[in-house]
Amino acid sequence: MNGIEQQIEKHIDSFPVSLINYLKSDYQSDLMVVIDDLLPQNIKVEMENEARMLLTEQSLRREVVIAESGHTPRAYDSVGRNVIREKGKYIPAFFDSPAILNFFMQITGERLYPVPYEPEEFIINSQNRSGDTHGWHWDDYSYALVWVIDEPDVLSGGRVEFVPRIPWRKTDTRDWIKNVLKEHTVFSRHVSQGQCYLLRARDALHRISPLTSESRRTVIVFTYANDLDLNDENLTHDSMEAIYPQDTSA
Repeated sequence: MNGIEQQIEKHIDSFPVSLINYLKSDYQSDLMVVIDDLLPQNIKVEMENEARMLLTEQSLRREVVIAESGHTPRAYDSVGRNVIREKGKYIPAFFDSPAILNFFMQITGERLYPVPYEPEEFIINSQNRSGDTHGWHWDDYSYALVWVIDEPDVLSGGRVEFVPRIPWRKTDTRDWIKNVLKEHTVFSRHVSQGQCYLLRARDALHRISPLTSESRRTVIVFTYANDLDLNDENLTHDSMEAIYPQDTSA
């Protein structure tokens, strides 16, 4: 495992200062940045193959409506954190990497931490049926890094849609979402296979739009916390408990 970290650290150290500054500026504009070539090619391929293998062998179907996010839907196949931690190698190594975490701190300009709630460390999600979606919501913790393993056809949905700098109003949430979508610009991005994006997901209303055909969007989602999260006594995990009961039950 140390060999993986050494390769990651060497790769990130090769990034020019101009690239770091560009990513910082791009992130600050709308609290979302798409990143290319974050990993050495060999580790990238191994991590993507690991995700596909786990999805084939271990996935469960998730079809739920989440009350905490205004009764918005979730529909996709997924592999939870516990299975990935037990059977995976490259996905846990990415999450555990100090070099990766330090790189994200350079982009965001704040101290970040591995998320303290284990079920949210990392998950694999795959929208693969027409209508599959990850409906409008906010994340419990501040940062999501989403690695795209399989990208859908560009005309077949599965786009990242988000409204930055919008707080989660946990009362009358459905009406709040409707109001936000009515009064604010919704940013929309198609993120390609092999790319990843960092999103300030606690402070952005966001979703993955429904697939409109039998295409596929597979991602690994990694979660990171900041000081705000670690000191928030009101932070809960109700949505995770509803979607991933196998990983969140005591």
